[in-house]
Amino acid sequence: MTDARRLALAAALRVTIRSGLAGVWVRGEIPAGPTVLAANHHSWWDPMIALELLAQQRRRGAVLMDAGNLGRYRFARHLGAVAADEPRSALAALRDGAVLLLYPEARLLPAGPPAPLAAGASWFAQQAPARLCSAAVRVVLRGGQHGEAYVVVSEVDTAGTRAAVTGRLHQRLRHDLAELDQLNARADPRAPLPGLRRAVRARRSWDERVSAAQDRLRRPAGKGRSR
Repeated sequence: MTDARRLALAAALRVTIRSGLAGVWVRGEIPAGPTVLAANHHSWWDPMIALELLAQQRRRGAVLMDAGNLGRYRFARHLGAVAADEPRSALAALRDGAVLLLYPEARLLPAGPPAPLAAGASWFAQQAPARLCSAAVRVVLRGGQHGEAYVVVSEVDTAGTRAAVTGRLHQRLRHDLAELDQLNARADPRAPLPGLRRAVRARRSWDERVSAAQDRLRRPAGKGRSR
């Protein structure tokens, strides 16, 4: 029954993303094996985007959640959520090859540079041990009808003290978020940001659907059909 619930919830998240966003664009790769994925948390969409990207790669995800929030949204356990006060469970998932997703800002914040980070990501990466990646995420409404999600994944060196690793993680998140913001400020709002690949194709704007329909109407009858 747990597997059935997990599959149903994963399908519901996929439908939510594909009906609510124009798409998800990504730069970088989540490495194979145990990995801690530390992301900024500036959008309601953030966890769903990460879980959808992991599902596309057939990777098992474990999301570290505040215990109070997990108590309110208990169904999230079927998607791999683990309470922040259950570090042994999170470590066990990591050591079993999962990707542990966490938000070291520890709260939802307005879009901007990352806030000071808790040291949990560094601790999990060193304790497991596991690789550590930052995930800079921006969800923006640009020239289309629906929001666009952009994700930059960068690996962070785990050598040294937890404070040093956390400092490098903060610097990488700050750099990648600033780069996304700069790209957004310069790019044609009707085109995706350059340098990222489209990982999830979701909902088209009304004008895009109209243009596609007009193109089909202009196409000569029978063109493209095999004889």
